[in-house]
Amino acid sequence: MSETASSHTAGRIVVGYDNSPGAIGALTYAAALAASRGLALVILLALSHLNPADRRTARALKVDPNYIETSSARSQAQLDEVVGQVIASHPQLEVSSLLLAEDPAGALAAASKDAALVVVGARGHSSEKRLPLLGGTAAELITHAQGPVMVVPEGDHTLNSGPVVIGLQDAPDSLAASEIAAAEALRRGVPLVAMYAWDIAPELGDFSAMVRLDPEQTHRDLDAMLRELVAPLEEAHPELIVERRVVQGSARVALVDASRNASLVVVGSRGLGGFAGLLLGSVSRSVTREALCPVIVARDWQK
Repeated sequence: MSETASSHTAGRIVVGYDNSPGAIGALTYAAALAASRGLALVILLALSHLNPADRRTARALKVDPNYIETSSARSQAQLDEVVGQVIASHPQLEVSSLLLAEDPAGALAAASKDAALVVVGARGHSSEKRLPLLGGTAAELITHAQGPVMVVPEGDHTLNSGPVVIGLQDAPDSLAASEIAAAEALRRGVPLVAMYAWDIAPELGDFSAMVRLDPEQTHRDLDAMLRELVAPLEEAHPELIVERRVVQGSARVALVDASRNASLVVVGSRGLGGFAGLLLGSVSRSVTREALCPVIVARDWQK
């Protein structure tokens, strides 16, 4: 991302846009979020076919030397119209657009380095084959992001319709995500639900039948660990209401189920559980695909 683009996104909420239904939903949510927090909004449209180095573009330029200029003007006009629509809904919101001749996932990942938050739709589609599928963009963005990413599923979502749910593990990514979750719960004025899901690692195969755990004792041990994990948040934010939930079973299933009544789910991008012998693994991709509310994926960027 160029210096100009970076300065355009720093400290702002950046939303990826490609005119798909998923992107329109993400834009609607991002605009409401930015307006509620007094942050500027940047609508980013990145199109690889505007880059003359792209093979398809190079061929198109042989047929029409004005291909990039015409395509850019058409895309910018579309962005200008969208900006106008957002301002009409949120007159006090500072809204701008950014058109880049780059791969969408790469452009959004670069923006995530200094943006307050990057928002994308969980999936998208377009009638024009040359436009990227936002679903693939979201998955790649989560992998390469340098800051928190919010994935918004299709449907109507309100900012404070339920608690903020955090899937906790004793891992750096999860602990970094807990700070984001606490801040989100406080901003929204809702409780924070801290979840720890445990199960015998599928990788153990037939050996798992030989593992004997007392479910009640395991629950007590993990609840004590969960209490330690959330203690710093409670100490730092005494006004924060925290509910602890230890769930036996798949973390993916537990978090997706919790998303039915949540306003937001926050997960770390990957990590190992701290309870000996229990591999939690990363569930971020599955949760972002299946959750019924927006999901923030975070990691420990200090590593």
